[in-house]
Amino acid sequence: MLIELILFIIFLFLFAVGFFIIYKQVALVKKGEFNLRDRLQCLIYGLIFGAGVMIVIAMAFIFAVKTPEFWQNSTLTPPNINPLVLLIPFVFCIGYISIYPLIDFLFIALSSELDEGLTPFHKFISNKIINFSKSKIISVLMAVLLYFLFIIPPLLLSFTGLPFLMLWISWLLVYPLMILTFYGSKGYIAGISNEYYHIPDIKRSIFLNFEDSKRGMKQFISNPKPYIMLGLMIFVFIWAWISLIQTIIYFFSGSLAFSTMTSYFVFVTLLFGIIGYFTRFWGRKIKYRGIDIYF
Repeated sequence: MLIELILFIIFLFLFAVGFFIIYKQVALVKKGEFNLRDRLQCLIYGLIFGAGVMIVIAMAFIFAVKTPEFWQNSTLTPPNINPLVLLIPFVFCIGYISIYPLIDFLFIALSSELDEGLTPFHKFISNKIINFSKSKIISVLMAVLLYFLFIIPPLLLSFTGLPFLMLWISWLLVYPLMILTFYGSKGYIAGISNEYYHIPDIKRSIFLNFEDSKRGMKQFISNPKPYIMLGLMIFVFIWAWISLIQTIIYFFSGSLAFSTMTSYFVFVTLLFGIIGYFTRFWGRKIKYRGIDIYF
């Protein structure tokens, strides 16, 4: 019960953090025009933010409890964690990602021409599919129709015997991940270019440690950030391909082709998932519209 109470307190804290960070951005733009709807959207964001991060934290807790090697040389016994700790935020987030595409399509249908979407892709489906007519009623109907067409593939694939929940979650995540990838790719290229150009004469820097290790270490200590960040970004790129190959092989064989990570790397992966949200999307521009908040 103590673990569950701790996790609930963490959720309340995350809810407050989520509400504050979006409230700060909306208030910056709206100033005196901050109305009840804006406050409600901030509350919704805080709830979604808290539930989303709680899934990551709960997974980390459960993984730690269920991994025997963490308790081999310990006098403590692993505590029991109520499955509802993970199930409640998990069900909430599944429900939200299930309706998010509809929210996005309706925003496109009801928004003005000057109110741009999150990506150029939104502009394409707005001009070619949803808003082909000047009638808002037709645009809304097209948005609803597009949503129903969007959710048909996982329903059809479920008849092949594949787990429906796996199909549903994987397919519904495609749409928001496509948007996040758009910002992520731009941020990644900009970031790796920025770190590369902040390393003085990179060819010489590579071989400087072989010529004069003390001088090489002195140069590194004077400005370590570009070296560390460039190395991490290259690692992330390589690891993404390794994970893709592992996932494909695991899908067909049911086992990992080669073991490339330890149990501890799970926590690093979960942590980078949270950090990536802020570095790849949150820092792009001020979030104050409903579509920005709900994404």
